[in-house]
Amino acid sequence: MSAAPGAWRSPLTAALVAGAEAPVSDARFAAERICYAQRIPAEGGRIGVFTTAVARPGEARQLLPAGFSARSRVHEYGGGAWALDDAGLLVFVNGADQRLYRLDTARTGADPEPLTPASGAAVRYGGLAYSGGRLLGIREAHLPGGIERAIVAIDPRAPAVAAHTSAEPAQACAAPAVAELARGPHFLAQPQLSPDGALLAFIGWDHPDMPWDETRLYLCEPGGEPCAVFGQPGESVLQPQWLSTARLAVSADRTGTWTLYRLSAPDFLARAQGRPGAMRPEAEPLLADQGEIGGPLWSLDARWYLPARGGSRILAQARSGTSRLLWADASPAAREDGDVRELPCELSAFALEDVSGDTALLLGGGPDRITGLYAYDIPSGRLFAIALAAELPVPAAYLPRPAVREFDGVHAIVYPPHSPDAEAAGPAPYLAVIHGGPTAQATPRVSLEHAYFTSRGIGVVEVDYGGSTGYGRAYRERLRGRWGEVDVADAVTVMTALVAEGAADPARLGIRGGSAGGYTVLRALTDTTVFAAGASYYGVADLTTLAASTHDFESRYVEGLAGGPEAYAGASPLGRLDTVRAPIAIFQGDVDPVVPRSQAEQLAAGLDERGVPYAALFFPGESHGFTQPANIAAALEAELSFYGRVMGFETPDVPPVVLRGRGR
Repeated sequence: MSAAPGAWRSPLTAALVAGAEAPVSDARFAAERICYAQRIPAEGGRIGVFTTAVARPGEARQLLPAGFSARSRVHEYGGGAWALDDAGLLVFVNGADQRLYRLDTARTGADPEPLTPASGAAVRYGGLAYSGGRLLGIREAHLPGGIERAIVAIDPRAPAVAAHTSAEPAQACAAPAVAELARGPHFLAQPQLSPDGALLAFIGWDHPDMPWDETRLYLCEPGGEPCAVFGQPGESVLQPQWLSTARLAVSADRTGTWTLYRLSAPDFLARAQGRPGAMRPEAEPLLADQGEIGGPLWSLDARWYLPARGGSRILAQARSGTSRLLWADASPAAREDGDVRELPCELSAFALEDVSGDTALLLGGGPDRITGLYAYDIPSGRLFAIALAAELPVPAAYLPRPAVREFDGVHAIVYPPHSPDAEAAGPAPYLAVIHGGPTAQATPRVSLEHAYFTSRGIGVVEVDYGGSTGYGRAYRERLRGRWGEVDVADAVTVMTALVAEGAADPARLGIRGGSAGGYTVLRALTDTTVFAAGASYYGVADLTTLAASTHDFESRYVEGLAGGPEAYAGASPLGRLDTVRAPIAIFQGDVDPVVPRSQAEQLAAGLDERGVPYAALFFPGESHGFTQPANIAAALEAELSFYGRVMGFETPDVPPVVLRGRGR
């Protein structure tokens, strides 16, 4: 087929992309079953909890009845919204009201029973996980005097409360099923009880830090006063895991990369409490120089390593760009240079979910593996698909082949234009994809969204700009105080290199991103003339109003990124619109608690006032990240049409987008 790049016909429609996306999360073993959460596109994007037998992984059963969705809003991004015990008793956080419910999944037709009173989502729970024989979690209460958080133990078999019982937030905290174990700093995460239940370990931090900036490991007896026992200024400590009743492992980046350490918990606690005769204990490094074993703690259920075989072995995900799977000795006699073996794995990026015997649950994907949940057999290295995040709606021949590249020190993944029905001739339109976070990381994978563009002759390159994780603290902190500068310069570096290679058409370069990535898009269009067009999905347009209106978890985040409140006005795209020369497409949900709708409205008004061509689509009911298939499809079609209008190629299979401003 002969057609201009960008106008290739493709069987991969936006509706197919949107309808095939069903993200999987939170997987655990429970007795002889594998349990996981998955979004259900056909049911409004609610999150169900599914279970399947280990021996028959294809026969999955949905546990939550219609009207219930397992989603936590602690720290707004949640994580750990459910837990299932070996007897089949499910405890979950319902997305709509943030109450804890229990469901006896062994009883056919049983209804969920509330364990906590209704509070209008003022009291939230998350990070649910069994540890030390008890179900632990984080409680977040939005009270008139501020937000209070506590680590709690939950009794799944406590008396249920009346289904419609409502209470003031402070009263709702006193649920019979919930016992408070500890308070500490403003933010709490990853509580773990020792196997004998004697000691509680958890991570904590305070404003203005984010958990990848500076955290501490805390220890206490349940109900006692927590003590910070491990962590230095400018060090991120993550994921405490008990290896025995006394030995504890944590991840910390004091050497510049997140590395595992092993410590004697009683000795560290005695030293922190100032007990007479307490010696200064030392933490022993494990798996040193193996890559980053840790990452940005956006979700409360994040895991980067798991104890196995009673704590004598460790299964770890180590990142240096892509992920590697490590199997290591964690016995008391093991040294940092001891028995460490890399296991073969076809996934280029994955999260560790759980391990039981010789089987691990990995959540991830790769160039030849659709993102999803896989069971991994440790002895053989074989993968078995449990649940895929997307079905492949077209032949694999329409998928691009990603290439891991580095351009003048900037990491990137290139997805060239590709179709079995057309052949690229000469430079193609190219889109720079800017991830959010900005702490996320791009990895080579099967992406239907990327294929939507590449199968039409438009190249895609994901830019792992300075600020991305997976390359160490120094690379991550290149962005600190220089947000809107380093990220934009890195995107320009990558695109300029692709132009120099003859792959990309310098007159038809686009840039797209969401959230923090949307901010980079807007800054790229105000500060450079490299890009012909840009698409901002719920992007940050004004730092001052963002800092004042966003949720508690990120309310001080902008300070470190932009260099302090005095820099907000000058660093905000809204204040730089006089220099915009390229059209902008704006996509925004109207109930976004992270980047409010008002930011997109102000951006559209500013572009309209200056006569800059733009398209703006607002989606009712959508939050920070779209979940409704119809809205996802509409945004993709509008974005493609937008590029076609601006870059001068036909888009016959999508409705024409409405351009406002000077170019309509």
